[in-house]
Amino acid sequence: MRLRGLGDIVHLLPVLRMLREQNPGETIGFFCQRPFGQIIPAELQIRVVEMPPGAGFAQLLELARQIRKYRFDKVFDLFSNPATAIVTALSGIGQRYGFDYRVRRWAYNRTYTPPDPNKHLMRLFADFFEHFGVTGELKLPQISYSSALIDRAMAALPEQYRAIRPLLGINPHATYQSKAWPEEHFCEFIRLWYEATRQPALITWGPGERAAAEALAEKAGRERAFVHESLRIDEFAALLSQLSLFLTCDTGPMNIAWAVDTPVVALFGPTTREPVYPRGDKHLVLYSDSVDCLQCHRETCSHKSCMYSLTPEKVFDAVVKKYGYCKRP
Repeated sequence: MRLRGLGDIVHLLPVLRMLREQNPGETIGFFCQRPFGQIIPAELQIRVVEMPPGAGFAQLLELARQIRKYRFDKVFDLFSNPATAIVTALSGIGQRYGFDYRVRRWAYNRTYTPPDPNKHLMRLFADFFEHFGVTGELKLPQISYSSALIDRAMAALPEQYRAIRPLLGINPHATYQSKAWPEEHFCEFIRLWYEATRQPALITWGPGERAAAEALAEKAGRERAFVHESLRIDEFAALLSQLSLFLTCDTGPMNIAWAVDTPVVALFGPTTREPVYPRGDKHLVLYSDSVDCLQCHRETCSHKSCMYSLTPEKVFDAVVKKYGYCKRP
């Protein structure tokens, strides 16, 4: 059970794959927030039950009722917040496992206290299961996609841009203000990219973000940037798989791009890098280590020094050095 956090669910995929490989004939259920269940690979044959965003108490009771129908032997609560603790307690399942968080520990038979809460989430979730005797080979997260899904995803691009290479994707959005790269930095990076490659950048967006994506494309110049049409999460993952490079802050799409094996340029500031940054040699993780308040975990900031000091010129030069797509104009 992991109701929220798109990126967190990506980090859970290795554990879900491990559980399926060890229990090929067992019924495994996964409970999460809609529409995040779309990224669970179909070949794992996991029964996904989704809750609507912002679910109230009545909907939590309904989720508990649905869980009871499956007559599961065990429930592993990998969120352990008040809502999931309530659902776990009312699930009717005899063996209930969760994190040892304050009052919520009452909902579980057995709990786990991580010795290092800043461990990479993929490893943290594996340690959680290992603590309860569930072990196995852990592989990097993989989100699968069919050729038909790729076709639908690419059809969301303007026709004249579907075959361009290199194809840079940019995610300018963030869940809160402090970890967003400044809009003017994105515009300047897009200018540098276009001047060096003569190719426009794709600006991606999710629910409620299209207006901001269109505004950035307009500000950067329509010959230098464009946006896609509406996509489901699984189609969005397929689209990210077709990119040459993906530039993003610390977000859920960063983790999706990692799981579809697209090179990621990840920009970090107020959040802790260690639990979530994309592992692997093909990825580039950038931050300003000269800023004293780096990794402050504040959701709002009046100066955003960590993000402003990560200039577009620095980021572009790092991209050129790492990937060699282009040279500084």
